[in-house]
This record gives sequence, structure tokens and C-alpha cells, in this order.
Amino acid sequence: MIALLPPYGTLAGELTRLALVLLAFGALFGAAELWRRHGSPPVEWTRKLVHLGGGIVSGTFPWLFSTQWTVLVIALTAVGAFALGRRFQLLNSVTAVERRSRGEVWFPIGVYLLFVVARHDRVFWLIALSTLVFADSAAALIGRAYGRMGFRVGEDRKSLEGSLVFMFVTFLAVHLSLLLGTPIDRAASVLVAAQMALLVSSFEAISMRGNDNLVVPLGTYYLLVKMAAQPAGSIALQLAAQVAMLGVTILVAWRTRFLTLSGAIAAHLVLYAAWSLGSPEWTFAPLGALAGYLALDARYGGAHGVPQGGHQVRAIYYASIVGMLTLFADNSFATLLPVHESLRHGHPFQPLFVGAFAGPLAIVAWEMFETDPAGRRRSPLVRGAQALGIGAVCVLVPGLAVLGPHATVETIAIAAIAPVLGLAFHLGLRGRLTLGDGLTGRLRTMGLATLLGMLVATAIHFAWAGIRPWAERS
Repeated sequence: MIALLPPYGTLAGELTRLALVLLAFGALFGAAELWRRHGSPPVEWTRKLVHLGGGIVSGTFPWLFSTQWTVLVIALTAVGAFALGRRFQLLNSVTAVERRSRGEVWFPIGVYLLFVVARHDRVFWLIALSTLVFADSAAALIGRAYGRMGFRVGEDRKSLEGSLVFMFVTFLAVHLSLLLGTPIDRAASVLVAAQMALLVSSFEAISMRGNDNLVVPLGTYYLLVKMAAQPAGSIALQLAAQVAMLGVTILVAWRTRFLTLSGAIAAHLVLYAAWSLGSPEWTFAPLGALAGYLALDARYGGAHGVPQGGHQVRAIYYASIVGMLTLFADNSFATLLPVHESLRHGHPFQPLFVGAFAGPLAIVAWEMFETDPAGRRRSPLVRGAQALGIGAVCVLVPGLAVLGPHATVETIAIAAIAPVLGLAFHLGLRGRLTLGDGLTGRLRTMGLATLLGMLVATAIHFAWAGIRPWAERS
């Protein structure tokens, strides 16, 4: 059939293939609507029909389209159709789900972004898409039908059974595709598949409101690019490290009740990101922060906002998102923009990474240090000094100690300035900016204050080190 179409890469070819794909999606939506109206199946079944069929059609995109703009038109058309369907109660086979979900919107966005980065590597494209299409569909259907061991992720409910199915299907999809479609050896293929299955199923387990349709395919692709070129021994070491981190965070959650299962999974992903994208020493800062939160909770208890059952993903997100951004910047800043020579060597963002974990801990400590053990109100100066002291002892000291002789006055000062600025912004924002009710609002304010403090600290860091980020590459 493709031979009968206008040539690949021509305007006529793009428009013809676009029309055929839109017709295929229209037929898919029509079949789902007919099934819903005449067969009365659960909405989850018709959603997964569209999810599975849409994924199969999308799998052909690298062979059909030569430019991302055609796929962008498809994505925007789908997003618009779903938005109108939800607003006017149309396309109920997809939009009438009872739980709060925007998965139907994230799906076309995820496919488009995956096409942008992966269309030239068709094996990795198919692997990443298959985890989204087949693993996610199997996990949702099996989990809904047989899931008995449930856990909460925000307002969503997921099951261990569904997560295990997701992990198994992902392992098969990655292993068989690598084995049959790439020159990778069998041992490395098994290890990559096992590592990918654990990582991607962890991402899926903590995703909320359907955003796994965005996180899973992109996460799968980038992890494949990073891991497929590594020797089997290195992959085995990383897999062992991740399993150990997951075990530790689950043990902490079980023994302390400070974290839920979803919170423990999120915490282990933060630790693994620090290990994988930085080095084993980079885990000292987030580990120190976790120890500080546990110590504060043990001393002051649940009266300061720990929800029943422990913290979920949201708390881990707001406590670590700024640190993760500095970690990603340290890895990829120089590859995205023309930057100064000093940003392309070493780890210029490491002191900022350490400070980004000390800041939220100091903010939490400030909130808990309102009164002394005798019930007397502490002075702001004493309260601030004690809060920053907790951040320094738990995070700055272990996080900077790994630098050894490479630690300079400038790196120590920048790591210390970040939490000071974060706490100052937090005090300035409190009572003046409302970002939500209860614990969620306080977490958002903490995250915003940490981000603002980090931006100022970054500017100071660059000025002190003589870095001009937007200078041309030398």
C-alpha cells in the first residue's frame, strides 16, 4: 500500500499519510463508541481499546512521516478532540472515566515528543512505545480485574498485581526487541531488560492522573540510550544498586510509617537518579535529607503535617524537584545551548545540588522549631540558626565531604547560600501567596521558595566562578 502512495518525504506524501492516519483514528474512536453504546462495557475497557489501537497506529509513524510537524498536527487534533469531548460529553468511551485522569491528553503529547527524539532509532522507538501501549494496557486491565493489594498514589489507586504485570510485559518487550533487533549480546540484553522493567514500572507506579502516558515512553527511550551502550557488568552493578535502594526505602517506610509505598518508590528513584546521573557519592545529599526528615518526624511527630499512613509521591516531589533539576543541568546543560567552557567539564552544579536538598529540610525544620521543649516561642534568629544547622549537619556536611580536596571556599559557600536564600524566600512568601490548602499548599510554597533561592544562588555561583553561560563555545 505504501508503494501506491505519493513518495515519502514529499508534501503530497505527508498529507496523504496524514489523512489515512486520521481516518484510522476516526474509525478506532467510532468502534469504541459503538461498543460502549451497544455492549455497555466498563469505560476502562473502551479506553484501553483506544489506547491499544492508537498505539499500534502510532507505531507506524517513523515509516510514514518524515517530519515532526505532521505528527504534531495529529497530536494537536487528538488533544483538541478529547478536550471538546470532555467539555460537551462526547467520546464517552474515553472521557467518561470516573477517576480524575488526563491520560487521553498525555498520550498524543507523549507520542509526539517520543517521535521528535526517537524517530531515527526505530528499534528504540518501538520498544518505548510498546511499554506505553502493551505494558500499560495489560497492567490496567489485570490490575482492575484481579488487583487485591492496592496502594494510593495521590487520589489514584493502583495495585501491586498491576505493577508486577507491567514489569513482566516491559521485560519481555525490551529483552526480545533488543535480542532480535540489535547486536547487543544476550547477557546485556537480559540485564538491560531487567533494569528497564524495574525503572519504568517504578515510574508508572507513582504516576498520577494519566501522566504515565508521557513519562513512560520518554523515560524508556532515554534509559535505553544510556544503558544499551554499557557493558553487562556495569548494568548489573546499577541494577543491584537500584534494588538495594528500593529495599532500603521500603524498609524505612514500613518501620517508620513516614512514607507510603508510593512515597518509598519515589524516594528510591531520587536516590537512583543521583547514583546514575551523578555518582554514588551524589546520593549522600538526598540520603542525609531523608535522615533529617526522619529525625524531625521522630522528635516532633505527626502534629506538623505528616498525613495518615505517611507521605506520598507529592511530598517527595516538592522536596527533591529542585535538586533533580540541578542534576539534569549538570548532565545536559552543555549539550542543549552554546555555553562557557567551564560548564562542559567537571560538575559545576554539584554544590547547588547539595544546597537544593538542604533548603527544603531547613524550611521544614523552621516550621517545627516554633517553640522550644518548654513550650516557649523561639526568637526568629535562634529558630533560623537551628533550622539551617539541621540542613548543614544532615546534608551539607556529607554532601560536600565527598569532594575532599576538590572542595573550595567557593563551592562550600554556594552550597550554604542556597538553603539560606530558600528559607528567606519561604518566609517572604508565607501568608502572601496561597498555592493550595493544607499540606499541599505548604509543600508547593516550599518548592517555589527553594527554586527561587536556587536561581539566585546559581547566578552568584556563575558570577563568582567567572562563568558566562551564554558565551559561545570555545
